[in-house]
Amino acid sequence: MDIIVMKVPQELRFAEVEGYKGCLTAARRKIVERKKSEGDKINSLLSQLLILSEISRRTGKPPRKISFRLGTNGKPYLRDGELWFSLSHTRGAIAAAFCSDNEIGVDIELRSRRINPDMYKRVLSAEELLKTYSDADFIRFWVQKEAFLKRLGLGITRDLRGIVVPKLPDTKAYDFGEYVIGASGKGALSAEISEITPDEIFQRFTKLL
Repeated sequence: MDIIVMKVPQELRFAEVEGYKGCLTAARRKIVERKKSEGDKINSLLSQLLILSEISRRTGKPPRKISFRLGTNGKPYLRDGELWFSLSHTRGAIAAAFCSDNEIGVDIELRSRRINPDMYKRVLSAEELLKTYSDADFIRFWVQKEAFLKRLGLGITRDLRGIVVPKLPDTKAYDFGEYVIGASGKGALSAEISEITPDEIFQRFTKLL
C-alpha cells in the first residue's frame, strides 16, 4: 500500500487554483462548485487532482479518460482496471492510499485535535478505554476505525464501540508530522508514506489547461 500526503497551505486561496477545474470533467467540476466554503472547495479540487494524477501515473490512462463507478454504499471504484484507492482529508492535509490488488481504507487527522470527552465512551470499546490516556491516544484508535470502515465501504453510522482496534486485521496507525494516519487493508502494516506538494500536482496538470 502506498499513501501520499498533501499538505494544503493555509494561505492558499481558491482564486489561485480555480483554473485547474478545467482539468476535470463537467461532472467533477460540479462537485467542487457545490462546496460552500472556500476551504472545502480547495480541498475538493486538490483531492480530485491528486486522485486523478496518481491513477493516471499508475495506469497510464489520461486523467480525462478515467471513469468511476460507485459501490453499494457509495464507495468509488475505477470503472475498469485493477487499482484500489481511498481518500481522506482533515484541516490542512489530504491523504490518498493506493493498492494494486485489494480493498483498502485510509484516514488522516490532526494529532492536536481537541476531542469532546463524551466522544470517548461513544467511540471506544471497554478495552480501548483502558488504553486511552489522552486525545492523541483517542485519535490513533479513531483513524484506524475509520480506515477499516472505509476499506469495507461502510460509513461511521454504526456503533464504533463494536469495532475493536486491537482485533482489526491489517490495520495500523502511523505518525506523520503533526498528523496521524490510519491505514487498513493489504500492505497496511508496512505502508509506504510519501508527501507531495500542491505545486507538484499542478505541474502534472499544467499541460492539460
